[in-house]
Amino acid sequence: MSNKLISNISKFIIISAIIVGIVFAFTMVSNAGNVKGISERNKEEINYLDSKLLTLINYLNNIDMQNYQVVLTKVESESSATSSSAKKEEQSKQQEDTSENGTDKEEKTLSKMEKETIVLEEEKIDWKTIEGELEVLASTWANIVLDLYKIDVKAEDILGFSNDLDEAIINIKKKEKALSAMYLAKLYSYLPKFVDKDGIEEIEKESLQAKTHIINAYAYAETKNWDKIKTEIQKAETIFTSLVNDTENIDNQKKYNINKAYILIEELKNSLERKDLGIFYLKYKNVLEELNILT
Repeated sequence: MSNKLISNISKFIIISAIIVGIVFAFTMVSNAGNVKGISERNKEEINYLDSKLLTLINYLNNIDMQNYQVVLTKVESESSATSSSAKKEEQSKQQEDTSENGTDKEEKTLSKMEKETIVLEEEKIDWKTIEGELEVLASTWANIVLDLYKIDVKAEDILGFSNDLDEAIINIKKKEKALSAMYLAKLYSYLPKFVDKDGIEEIEKESLQAKTHIINAYAYAETKNWDKIKTEIQKAETIFTSLVNDTENIDNQKKYNINKAYILIEELKNSLERKDLGIFYLKYKNVLEELNILT
């Protein structure tokens, strides 16, 4: 075999190896980018389901995560108190005198927090709006299903969500408040199963699981089943006890949020002794607001 032939064969082998290497590298990068895209999309979809389901279940009792509004009011400081009729006469007189002599009144603006209604009476629930929003979620769910299969979510969990979504719609149409709360809570309990485990931090995953237990407790509140409410809150407490004891490699802000969430869960659990729904809903709202920061 001539040296020239050997040289040509060697060149061919080298070029072939380079081409194979380039194709392999391109495939790996492409696949990595594809996985990253699916992971990011999965997180957006979970956030959507999280937000939508929380809004719907909380709307059954008109619980808003921002149910305090700032109201600005103007007050006047006067040297002495007067009756309303006297004030009117003084205001009229002072309007005439102000242009010439000014006024000794000092106008101040005060801000105060006015609390909106927390719990709606059953007959005031806007069932039509809830039904419409749930039907929007149902149409979106059809697209989310495909992505869940791509990250190997169990088919039985996807089918279970679909079936429970149908039950939620049926009970909302019937205006069955307790059953609607139960099925919406069941729908939320699927979210930790739908999360791409490679695309979420452990703290987020655990916080999401804790939220499912808090929402289950909220659903049981509709039937005042205080024993089951307590059991669900204790499950959330167990999760956060573990998180609080394992904050060595966590930044200070997350440490603060974890500790605060744990304290608020404890307060929620302690409030059960009163067996008062109004207090329970207030504490529930506080816990959810903090858990929303962590998920």
